Amino acid sequence: MPIPDDHFAPVRYCDKCTSNGCTNDECTISPAGTGVPNSDFMIYVRAESTANCESGSTLAYASTCQQDQYDRPTFGTVNFCPLQISTAASAFERQVSTALHEFTHALGFSARFFPLMRDEDGNPRTPRDEQGNPPTFSVGTCPNGKEIDYYVEPADTTITYSTERGHVVAKMVTPRVRAFVQDHFNCSRLDGAEVESQDGGCLGSHWEERLFEPEYMTPVDSYRNVFSALTLAFFADSGWYRVNASMSEIMHFGRKKGCGFATKKCVNPSTQVPIAADHFCSSSDFRGCSVDAMSRSICSLSTKEQTIPEEYQYFPNDPKKGGVNMFADFCPLNVGYANGDCTISTNLLKLGDTSINAFGETYCPTCRCTATSLRSVDSTSWGISPARQSGCYAMRCVGDSTSTVVELTFPRSNSSDTVSVNCTKKEETLSVPGFTGTITCPDPLVVCEVDDPSRILLTEELVNSDSSTDTGDGSVSVGSDDYPDDSGDTSTTNSSGKSASASYSSSSNSSSSGLSTGGIATINTGTTTSGADGERLASLWIVLSAAWLVLANVE
Repeated sequence: MPIPDDHFAPVRYCDKCTSNGCTNDECTISPAGTGVPNSDFMIYVRAESTANCESGSTLAYASTCQQDQYDRPTFGTVNFCPLQISTAASAFERQVSTALHEFTHALGFSARFFPLMRDEDGNPRTPRDEQGNPPTFSVGTCPNGKEIDYYVEPADTTITYSTERGHVVAKMVTPRVRAFVQDHFNCSRLDGAEVESQDGGCLGSHWEERLFEPEYMTPVDSYRNVFSALTLAFFADSGWYRVNASMSEIMHFGRKKGCGFATKKCVNPSTQVPIAADHFCSSSDFRGCSVDAMSRSICSLSTKEQTIPEEYQYFPNDPKKGGVNMFADFCPLNVGYANGDCTISTNLLKLGDTSINAFGETYCPTCRCTATSLRSVDSTSWGISPARQSGCYAMRCVGDSTSTVVELTFPRSNSSDTVSVNCTKKEETLSVPGFTGTITCPDPLVVCEVDDPSRILLTEELVNSDSSTDTGDGSVSVGSDDYPDDSGDTSTTNSSGKSASASYSSSSNSSSSGLSTGGIATINTGTTTSGADGERLASLWIVLSAAWLVLANVE
């Protein structure tokens, strides 16, 4: 489906040009279209098998086509790879998060737009030359050592570079982004949020996978993506949007883990001990709970065919051993999986043809995972392999902001009733009548989703305050290592610098619907045309429960 003529500004056509150029008497100018009324931003959507889809791991990719006089994107395009489209109900959340990821790139979350960001007064964060352009290099070497033939460099008030953990790290250091990471990790000395180091080009177009694994703007699709205030902080700092941070989701990954979690290696190569046992792992036998307690989990540890780069080696005696995901710096992550999802009722294990509930589990929308060694007294004669180390249970939070009790309820198949116990302390172990073994109490900060103060940090009056505390290295205990990656994202800028493109990858396959049609999707209210200036500010709401975006003019 072609772009309608009404969407174009006047276009100059020349049909008798030579190598020396065209003269005006050989050219005609098409009339201007009427534009797209009551719109701030327009996305052209298609589902076509292109060269970018050939790898089989790319879910979709996006590009920005046009900007207004303040550099805010006004037109964008998204292509969904048909073989990765699924109409199955179980794939709905993944399809929606993929769409939001690509829409977010088109809205300006891309390395090409980092040098174009503006402050709250509309002034460029990166100084411009007399023609209004930021510093541009036609040839040279990037801070990360990559050779370039075209690069636009953001000012050091937007992006900084440093050497950490043996490689160059880029960080976004704008005010709200910095405030978010300081509060999120509980570390006042963090100066910004790391940008993905494994993306193509000089600068990544995603958040660092190792630190923000479930965030929806990391390069690899997670089992359960989180729409956090971090990405909204970027938009608030861009100068183009105002955000409603109350619509963000809490990101438990890395939350309050301290400076060490954010700055040190995920696994200490000297001891092979993870920086946080509930996030990273070092044994393929590990069975636990995902960081958000929504699923049982496994360790994403593998042995590669080739040697892992030295700066990402955590097992010196085995340089090919590490996490599957290179975007997470080969850190073996503690990852959830579909068959262990606590919200899916059909995941409940029954022994053979019996009704025996061996672990006293329940799978429901509000059920959560915790460590356990429970076995029902009527299941002890059964052998279960592999041995369970975690389970899903019905949980209810009782209490106030100062004291939270987590009530766990267990069905007992031997007596056809239920029994409840109360957890008052994280990692406390309790016995349960009718079961051998113990249950380990979950973290109420996770299970009860206590309100995240990071949302508040997006308000103007608190951006420059320092309310976080430096907690040092965070927790260090036996746990996990690298995070796996068998496929990845790419982000590229073309040599003309006229469009930004980014793709989204997955480590799993989806069924195909065979779609190859195109269409136009608009996000309405305002006025947008290809040649129009538009408004300097637009407002962005990400409505997560309904999974849609709304843009509106700021009066």
